[in-house]
Formats: sequence, structure tokens, C-alpha cells
Amino acid sequence: MIAVIGAGPAGCYFASLEKSSDVHIFEDHAQVGMPVSCTGILTDSVHGVIGDIPEELIVSRIRKFKLVAPGGRSMYVDLDKVNMILDRAAFDRFMLRKALDSGASLHLGERFEGYERRGASYVVKTSRGRYDAEMIVGADGPFSAVAQAADLYGSRSFVTGLQARCVFPGLEVGVTEIRLTLGEFSWVVPENDTIARVGVIGPDTQALRRDYARLLDGAQVLEDQSGVIPVYDPHLRLRKPGESVFLIGDAATQVKATTYGGIIYGLLAARYLAEDREGYERLMNAMTEEQADELIDIFEKDRNKQIIATHDRDFPSKFIVQLLMKETKLWKLGFGLLKNRLAGKQA
Repeated sequence: MIAVIGAGPAGCYFASLEKSSDVHIFEDHAQVGMPVSCTGILTDSVHGVIGDIPEELIVSRIRKFKLVAPGGRSMYVDLDKVNMILDRAAFDRFMLRKALDSGASLHLGERFEGYERRGASYVVKTSRGRYDAEMIVGADGPFSAVAQAADLYGSRSFVTGLQARCVFPGLEVGVTEIRLTLGEFSWVVPENDTIARVGVIGPDTQALRRDYARLLDGAQVLEDQSGVIPVYDPHLRLRKPGESVFLIGDAATQVKATTYGGIIYGLLAARYLAEDREGYERLMNAMTEEQADELIDIFEKDRNKQIIATHDRDFPSKFIVQLLMKETKLWKLGFGLLKNRLAGKQA
């Protein structure tokens, strides 16, 4: 048996792909997909990973980004590839259905409490029993109990995403507004012309909460969707050395360094692990990304707007080389990313 801890998209996608053994998914919550603590933006990149997404899971589509810098400067970027705003709870259940249709078993409301190694296998301990397993996959979020039990937790750090689904004035349908003046950045993602997902991200401080209150500005909150996000750690071990205990998704801090989005990287990690257990850690740790300090100044140029609009933001390596050829300011940002990508392919 393979024990997958956590029924989020990464855990369920791995379970849907794993064919070599029975897969059991253990989920602490009583319902998959709840509570929601994610903005739910996916780019077209997801189709290359998991295939088509049913139309009923897509709440709206984003065709432009509006970037707002300190001092009020702003710019619009037209996207050639439309971004999707998902019903995140329904998306999680969709991924679960893929796993169940592939033969996985689901244990709802069953908390992982640790494991013991017995020879080449394991005894997985949960709040409801004991299970023999040949492999353990921790897909159990930023505070991963699997990572802690396997001594893979490291010295990880976190940011807080304060977000609400709310009635919000002045929405531009099809336009995600990214504000760089509040927190590390903040956003307004419209579902329609009256309701948006509005949030701010950064270290959990009083200043962040003041910025959040300023952003909401008295808007009617329909649902709190706040959550904790791990900061990507390229040095974190993704596998317990010499064992079959692995981490994927938020449990492995696999989020974008610039936007803290994690869905696509969690799905990629699940696929890579299912395809190649031995090469998984080497491949995933080749993926790094740094944040540029002068995005507005650099991207505001018409020639760079075209590059951003044409290429997918989830895979910056597709356009970073073109930007590097035009903007010397981006060499420091891009060289490390390009070097690590190439090293991962050659390994």
C-alpha cells in the first residue's frame, strides 16, 4: 500500500497516476476542498499537466493584468493565454474523483499521527488505526506532519495570505489587479462585476493586517479564505534519505517565489514523483525563482509587455531568455533560474 497524506490537488493527482500499488488517501478534514484558502488562479499550463478542466469548475476568466506600483503608476498587460479563476473546492473534488476513478481509497476525517519503519516498509499511524505501507507521500500542507515525522521539516518560513471573497466596488471583469503597495503585494480578482477575491500577502504582522483592512475598505465579506503559505526553500530535502518517504506540494514548500502560487507546482511534483521516484528530488530542486525588484520599470516597456502577454506566467523560463536579451537588469534574476533549469535537465 502507498499512503498519501492529504487530499489536496497534489496528493490526489499523485494517487490518480500511481499504478504500481494500492493507494490510500488520508485526509484530516471531514470534507475535501474545505476550508478554502487559495485565490484559485490557474494558467493554461495546467492543461499540459492534467488535461482539460470541466467548464463548470471555472468561475471566470482573466484576460488582463493591471499592475499597480507604489505611487500609483499602473499598467495593463493583455494576456494571449487566458487565465482561469476556479471554484477551488470543486477543483479539489474533481482531482479527488480522478484518484478514486483510478482505484484509490479515501479515508476522510482520519489524521496522520506518525509512522514506524519496519525493515523496508512502514506502519502508518492515524487517529483511527494502523496501516502497513511500502511508501508514504506527504501532501499535507505547509505544516506537514509527514515532514515533521520524517525529520524533513527543516527551518521553513511562512507568509500569511489574508483573503476574503467579498462584494467589491469598481471591479473590471476579466482584469486581475495586482497592487504592489500593500503588504508584499495585494490583489483583486473578480469573479463577476460585483464579487471578487481580495487579498494581501506578507509576514503576519500588524502592518499586514492594517494593509488588508485598507484594501477591503469596508467591503462586505462573504467568506474568509485566509491561510498560511510556505516560502519556497530550494535546499529542503524532498525525500528521507534511503527511504520511501516523500514530500510534494505545500508540504515541500513548492510554491512560486514571486506570487506564492502553488497549485501548478504541486501537480508537477505529483507527476514527477509518480513517473520517477529516484529522480524526483533532483529534478524538483532544480526549479528556483527569484523576485525582481523593479518589475514595473522593466515590464512597462512595450517590447517587454509583448513578451509577458505571449508567454505563460507559471513557466517564467519560457520568456526569461528573451527578456534577458533586452534587459540587463534582469541578468541577476534570470541567470540562476536558467542555470538551475539546465542543470536539472542534464542530471
